[in-house]
Amino acid sequence: MSSAFDTIDRHLLLNILKNIIREVEKRVTRYLLSNTELSIKLKGLPKTESFKSNIGTPEGDSLSPVLFIVYLEHALKNIRKIKTVYTQNTLELAYADDVDFVSTTDFVDVETIQKELADFRLNVNTNKTEYLLVQKDGEDRKKVKKVDSLLGDTEDIERTKQLCNLALQKLSSIWIRNDKVKQVTRLNLYGALVKSILLYKRGTWSLTKQEEHKLNTFHRRQLRTILNIKYPTFKKKNNGLYQKTGETPISLTNLEARWRLFGHILRQAINTPPNVAMTKYFKTEGSKQQGRPKTSIVTADLYSYL
Repeated sequence: MSSAFDTIDRHLLLNILKNIIREVEKRVTRYLLSNTELSIKLKGLPKTESFKSNIGTPEGDSLSPVLFIVYLEHALKNIRKIKTVYTQNTLELAYADDVDFVSTTDFVDVETIQKELADFRLNVNTNKTEYLLVQKDGEDRKKVKKVDSLLGDTEDIERTKQLCNLALQKLSSIWIRNDKVKQVTRLNLYGALVKSILLYKRGTWSLTKQEEHKLNTFHRRQLRTILNIKYPTFKKKNNGLYQKTGETPISLTNLEARWRLFGHILRQAINTPPNVAMTKYFKTEGSKQQGRPKTSIVTADLYSYL
């Protein structure tokens, strides 16, 4: 959807919440949504006078995503009642403001979906709407452009590094002020605003040794940037850089995240999908598998680090 958080009908949202949350929670939500004022600042022009806003949820507030999910779920509940959209074999997958409709038929009534969502002031982003036809018997699968990235593939890693560089450049005015911004403050800002991008989804990444080396080098380069350490200072002294900043190589941070995820799966009930998949993967009973033994992230870590 397009600008989903900015178009929410607040009065409708409060009516939806009426039978869901307690009175004290209603008051908190009502206070969050009331007396909201906005102003516009264009490049080269002075900021406009503030004006009241009665739509959307406040950007940056931790409660806003929850309110949006409740709001969207109520809108989808109405769509589920429409027979031209939902059949017996229709499946809906929703995450934040992204919604997928999976059906055994070739037709999905997108126009009706758009119309129903418009009643809730939600706009379908037609530029991002994709049709994917899965392979049928005797037919080839239709080619579609790549909508998102695979976790941990080369393209995903390069894109993550680009986003990190962009975030680092936006804070360049802080990094160059050695005399005014303390090192601990710069490192805290780097960890919260830049490094967090680099570590996103790290528990699912399966990296080669070459990719790990590139990420470690990239991380050290950024550390030198925020500390204003110029080449060849600290040349061949990576351990000294880590000690000075209290950081560790990204490859070890990723390793820790993978094993944390592995531990979370082991602690789940045996019938949960992640545990079922893992049990089948490591199953040793039955006929011996043909070809080379399986190599997983876990076994690769064991051979590499233990």
